Amino acid sequence: MDDSAAVLIAVVIGVLLIATLMLFYVPEPANAVYVSDTRFDVAVLDFRNSSTWTGVEETVRSRTEARLVNTSAIDVFSRAQLDALLIERALQASGPLDPATAIEIGSLAGVSKLITGSVYAVDTRSDETTVCTDWAGGQCVTRVPGTKYSARVLAQIEVIDVETGLIERAIDLDGAETVSLPVESTFGGFDSLLAGAADEIASEIAETLTSYYFRELRYGLYGQVEEKRGGYIGRDESDRFRQSDGTVHLIVHFTQMQDRELFDVDWVTSAGESIQRSEDIVGDGAWRVYSLDLSGIDPGRYSVRTSLSGTPAFQAPFTVSP
Repeated sequence: MDDSAAVLIAVVIGVLLIATLMLFYVPEPANAVYVSDTRFDVAVLDFRNSSTWTGVEETVRSRTEARLVNTSAIDVFSRAQLDALLIERALQASGPLDPATAIEIGSLAGVSKLITGSVYAVDTRSDETTVCTDWAGGQCVTRVPGTKYSARVLAQIEVIDVETGLIERAIDLDGAETVSLPVESTFGGFDSLLAGAADEIASEIAETLTSYYFRELRYGLYGQVEEKRGGYIGRDESDRFRQSDGTVHLIVHFTQMQDRELFDVDWVTSAGESIQRSEDIVGDGAWRVYSLDLSGIDPGRYSVRTSLSGTPAFQAPFTVSP
C-alpha cells in the first residue's frame, strides 16, 4: 500500500468517526448560569511557598484571583483592597490560618470564603528532543535537534468558611507547561512556563469551586425544538418572535445538579404579571422543554423567570411582534 492510499484510508476513517460522533452529540444551549443557595464572595489571600523557586506562590495566587474574577457567580474581593495594617498583622504567622484569624479576616473583607494554600514543589527540566521546522502535506519533512523545556508546579489549595474558620475543602493541584525549541533558539527562561502552569492550577480551582458549591444550568430560547438521544436541539435561537411563529420554546439542560430539585418556570409580561407558570422536579443531567403558545399573546415585551429550589436561577427576556 502506497502513502497516498494510506492517507486516503485514514481520511475516510476519520470522516466516519466524526459522523458517528455527530449522531450521538447533543449540543448544549448557548447560555449558562450557576446557582448557589448561599452568598459566595471570596478573598484570595497570600499563598505560602515551601519550594525552592522564589516568587512562584504569588504567581499562583494572582492567577487564581484573576481566574475567579472571570468566573460567573463568584464575587472576588481584591487582596489589595484589604486594610494593610490589620490584614498584615493577622497574616504574620507562616503556618496555616487558625479559625480565629480566618474569621477576623472574613469579617474585615465581608466575604463568605477565603482561598489560600501553598506551593510545595516546582520541577523544571530541559531534555533533548527534535523539533520539526518544515511541513509539507500535513507531515513533517525536516527535523532538527532541539530542547524540550518543561515546568511543573504542585500546590495545595484550601477553602475556608469564615463563619466557622474551618477548612471546607483541601485540593491538591498539579499544573504543567512545556515548550520545544531548536537548539540554536534562545530560551527566555522558565518564568513564562511557570505562569502557564499557574494558569492551569487557577482553572482547576475555578472548576472545583463551581462544581462543589454551585449547580449549573444551560438554557436558550428557540423557535423550534428537535428531540435527540434523550436531549433537545433548539433551532432558530432568538429573543425576538412573531405571533405567527406559534410557540416559543425554553430548553434547559441541568448539567450539574442534585437529585429531585424543584424548578419553577414563570412566563411574565413586562409589568411582571404571570401569564403561564409551571413547576417541575429535575435532577442531574435532565433535559427539559417549556413552551409558551404565542397565539393568544399580545405584541410586547416578555420574559421567562426561573428558580431552583426557591433560589432565582435566570431570567430570559424576549419580544413578541405581530
